[in-house]
Amino acid sequence: MDRMTTFFLGTWATRVYLFAVAVTAAVLLGGNLATGRQEPSSAAVYLIGLTAPVSIIFAPVFLLGDGWLSIAMLWLSVAAGTLLNTLLINTIVGEVGRLHSHRA
Repeated sequence: MDRMTTFFLGTWATRVYLFAVAVTAAVLLGGNLATGRQEPSSAAVYLIGLTAPVSIIFAPVFLLGDGWLSIAMLWLSVAAGTLLNTLLINTIVGEVGRLHSHRA
């Protein structure tokens, strides 16, 4: 794998986090397709919670109403939150790994 892919998918913690976000997004999309409603549902609250704090800043739950703008705000905030949380998780896991290797 190249360096960027290794950075984003290199640790088990990142893979678990990205899997949880993907499953929640699939539940949200599946629910929207099954009901025919395209507005955010209760699964959106879980998705925003998984990608907090960035997604809460960009798309507060109380502002998500009806319409295409709320859907765009939801998905862009989730994407930004996932990216920044992935970077944070990899940085923390990398530093902890570096600490353990220096002590050994």
